[in-house]
Amino acid sequence: MNKKLLAKLFSLILVFSVISGCSAKESKPNITDGKYEATTSGMHGELSISMVVENGSVSFIQVDHQDTPGIADQAVNSVMLEFMDNQAIGVDTVTGATITSSAFLRAVEDCLVQANANMEIFGDDAPAKKYEQELSADVIIVGGGGAGLAAAASASEAGASVILIEKAGFLGGNSIVAGGIYNAPDPSKQDVAKNVSGDLGSLIEFAVNEKAVSEEHEELMATVKAQYVEFLTSNRAIFDSPEWFALQTWNGGDKVGDLNMVQIMADNALPSLKWLESLGMEFNQEISHGGGSLYPRTHGSVAPNGTGFINAYNNALANSENVKILYDTNGTELIMDGDKVVGVTATNKDGSILTLNSKNGVVLATGGFAGNVELRQEYCEGEKWPDLGADVITSNMPSVTGDGIFMAQDAGAKLVSMDQIQLLPYCNPTTGATYDIVTVDVFINQEGERFVREDGRRDEMSKAIIEQTGSIMYSIFSADTVQDPATTHSLGGKTLEYYLENNVSGYVGAPTLEELAVLIDVPAEALVQSIAEFNDYVDAGVEDEFGRVSYSSKIETGPFYAYPRKPAVHHTMGGVNIDESTHVLNDNDMPISGLYAAGEITGNIHGANRLGGNAIVDFAVFGQLAGIAAASGE
Repeated sequence: MNKKLLAKLFSLILVFSVISGCSAKESKPNITDGKYEATTSGMHGELSISMVVENGSVSFIQVDHQDTPGIADQAVNSVMLEFMDNQAIGVDTVTGATITSSAFLRAVEDCLVQANANMEIFGDDAPAKKYEQELSADVIIVGGGGAGLAAAASASEAGASVILIEKAGFLGGNSIVAGGIYNAPDPSKQDVAKNVSGDLGSLIEFAVNEKAVSEEHEELMATVKAQYVEFLTSNRAIFDSPEWFALQTWNGGDKVGDLNMVQIMADNALPSLKWLESLGMEFNQEISHGGGSLYPRTHGSVAPNGTGFINAYNNALANSENVKILYDTNGTELIMDGDKVVGVTATNKDGSILTLNSKNGVVLATGGFAGNVELRQEYCEGEKWPDLGADVITSNMPSVTGDGIFMAQDAGAKLVSMDQIQLLPYCNPTTGATYDIVTVDVFINQEGERFVREDGRRDEMSKAIIEQTGSIMYSIFSADTVQDPATTHSLGGKTLEYYLENNVSGYVGAPTLEELAVLIDVPAEALVQSIAEFNDYVDAGVEDEFGRVSYSSKIETGPFYAYPRKPAVHHTMGGVNIDESTHVLNDNDMPISGLYAAGEITGNIHGANRLGGNAIVDFAVFGQLAGIAAASGE
């Protein structure tokens, strides 16, 4: 099996633990020294361990797994360290990663049996944990995803003491399984046009200031689209700016969001990216055109999915002595002193109550409500999504259920745009996952035909897929974009070769399109014709019949590949209303004293459709601003 970098990291961590004397509480009898190996089934594939027993106790474990990057890594590391410390398999699994942590413990037990261990001793339960009942800090943060971690890092930098609570047993939330793409105008990496008329830039600024409702704005959109098409078809330089980014984001959300807030996000996109880089975040050097982003200003993460962002914030927090993180701790209610928020009531993992007192402020960063079927059904109104019930899968983590929205509402917060719910078109039909995406080139329905522009808005693509037979489509690509399956990785870090060899996520490959058609059960003649017509558009460099203008390459060189995709509930654009400083607003649009919010819990930024690559910008920018604001208490 391929040995993952993080598996090596686990080994280093555990070697350090052994050297520092924390590997075993005591030597236990009836176990044979040696090296043992075991393999069991995790959530998405095999999980294997290599265990070393020395002097009557386990001294070293190395792990190789195929489960969700970031989440599984944290879960295995947490359970592994607790086992090593107690030399007992009776330790708690990790909330939100039960399958992976249970698989690890099964593999450990297998190795112990091989070592002739006395399982009455090694089967002991770990000592019961003692939980705090009351704690205080300058800033209390609810939610350990991207926004919460950004707020914790910036509040700590500002000199505030911070307590962050996370209801799962790991950090990252939805952010860790995000696509890892980040939009920002960046002249240092973009081939920005030098010959664009200054009038064009002035017109963009005018359109933003006038909220883009004038006739001049419509002319602007037509002018820029024409120039953009010319760039994409003749490789000319482009025009970009924070104003243009803001205007595209606002228009992409059907002008439902608050343009002023969108402009704040756009203005701070590049500075927040630079801050992330200062914390250790690594981006690819090339700018790309992220799926659903509408423009080539996308910075891709070097690390799988959103792990790079979470690791960067964790690096900052690891060097801070004034930040305390509590796992398996669920915020339930805001504590009020009159009209001011002064803390949070939470429950520990054992069900006991924890009171968290805040001196300066509370930041809500609990994410959206895509995982809450009842809530999304309540707000699923109109013709856009006639049904978002339990039969509709979600790409979100199970812990993302809108908890913070209820807490804020009970404190008097105003909710906005709650009916604006986004589906992502290219999700795993069974799990809703996105980390198994290798590339997105051409969409084919079960009739073997194209039916939508693949570089368009996510809601439009999703609606188009739902209207197809079986509400499913196949993403088709070839050796023209993937030359080596062994070195081409998915968003989650696994190779295309792994998916094909292990029959994972429905990936199939064939030497010809005709043979591929058989594997995915679509008419061969229709598939061949659809791909030929697509290639003609690429050669001509013109807008196709569906409105697509962005082409990376033709699909003409075998092998040819396909994998099934369907829409899943992905992002909820609605939530609490915030101002420029991230204060949560009440029904009178006045700040609720002591209460701040950032990330997907907010509802006045993305409007009716969030552009691809903007979710991470949202949590990075407003998470940082929320931490600064809460630290000051202003």
